[in-house]
Formats: sequence, C-alpha cells, structure tokens
Amino acid sequence: MELSPIGIVRSRLCSRSDMPVQGIAAEIEIFPDYASALSGIEENSHLILICWLHEADRTVLEAVARKVSPDLPRKGVFSLRSPERPNPLSVSVVRLRGIREGRILELENVDVIDNTPVIDIKPYQTGWDCVFSATGHDRTEKIEKMGPDDYREGLIREAVNYHGELCPGAAVAVRIAEAATRILERDLRNPEIVVTIGVDPCIADALIGITGARPGNHRLECSGESCYIFVSPEATVIFHLRTVPGSVDAVFACEETTLFDSEICR
Repeated sequence: MELSPIGIVRSRLCSRSDMPVQGIAAEIEIFPDYASALSGIEENSHLILICWLHEADRTVLEAVARKVSPDLPRKGVFSLRSPERPNPLSVSVVRLRGIREGRILELENVDVIDNTPVIDIKPYQTGWDCVFSATGHDRTEKIEKMGPDDYREGLIREAVNYHGELCPGAAVAVRIAEAATRILERDLRNPEIVVTIGVDPCIADALIGITGARPGNHRLECSGESCYIFVSPEATVIFHLRTVPGSVDAVFACEETTLFDSEICR
C-alpha cells in the first residue's frame, strides 16, 4: 500500500491542542503535478477532505474525547473521531470558498493543523453522502461536559448544514435549542423527544437540522403558529416567539426573554 500526498494544508494553527472542535478557515495547496485534477471542482460548495494525521500516535486503540472533557468514558478509537488511531486518516467535510492561482483551495471548517499532508479530495454529494436519518449514541453526558461556546458552535453547524446559511432565524433556532437542552437536560436528538415547529421557515429548518426530527420518525409536528414545542417523557417546554432581530449578532447578544417566552409543564 503506497500513498502519495497530493497537497498540503496551510493553516494559522500549528498545534493540535489549539484546534477548535468546528475547525477554522484554512487553505490547501495542491502540488503542481496534481493541479489539473482540480478541473470542475469549483462547481461544488462542499468537499470531502482526506488527510494524513502525521503527528498521531498509531499505537492507540482506546481514547477519550478530550476536546470535550477528559472525564468522558473511554472508548475504542473506531467509535470516536480521535486523531490517534492505527491508520490516522482524517475524513472531514469542508466548505469551498474559492480557488486562487489554479491550485490553492480556500476552505472553511478545516480541523487539521498546518503542514498536514493531503491524501485526496472528493466532491461532497448530498444525495449520497448525507444520511439524515442516521442515528448515534446519546450525547447527553457529552453535552453536559461541553462549554457553552463549544455547544453553541456545534448547534450552529448542525443548523447551517441543514438550512444552508446562518441567518437571524437560524440563530434564533440555536438559542431555542440551547434553552430546550438546558430545561430538558437531554440531547435534543434523543428519539423520545418530539419537536413541534412553528411558521418561521428558517427557524423550522434549523431546528430540524439540530434535532433530527422528521415526520418519518414520528418526532416532528407543526403548530401553524409562532410557537416551538419540545416534548420529552419528563416535561414539555413551549417557546412562544416574540421577535427575530435583524442580524445574527443581535440574536446572540440579546437576552433569551427578548426572543421568546418559555412555558414549562412537568
């Protein structure tokens, strides 16, 4: 088995410990010999980036998601996205922002450090690569140990991945999801939580992306009103929308009570 790097990552971060969970904006320099392989790549908004994690410890078989908390349970690396693994390949979905000089890719959500070798690039195709119905482990314990900023960034990414952009409505959905998680003390993707969306299409889109609720799994309902409801076995919380500010910054800067009133039934 022989792998030949086709490019290299150019990033402002040189230490893995400094990398945020959601990655950063960075560039990929494709080597001149492979530049012609980029023909047509600009037609894609997102790419699958495959890299070789050159600083990884290849002897590790079990690890802890330390980026979140060192107190989380130890698991096998095949059930984690840890960089430490027998064959340290990094597979991630990145947003393509532009191309310079015919072989410099400008990307977002890059979670590998400067000088990481790039092994391959593939176009991300929603119909094939997105399995919206996929399920995973309950993240409640993980969420409890996350800092509020990291949790918000995760919610934003889930919202944008489904809705397509971070608009004020999607930002309000993130604030609603933060409050619902705090009140219900559960991962909002838990199959026991039923979500009722209101009339704002941006908020609705973002909440679907965050919760994974859909009619087919009997977790999604519509109120036809300006309220958003989360029902768990222990409690029901109803968010009555008050306003959607005109900018994303304003949504994240204001108090929750400016955006919505909450009603809790236990």
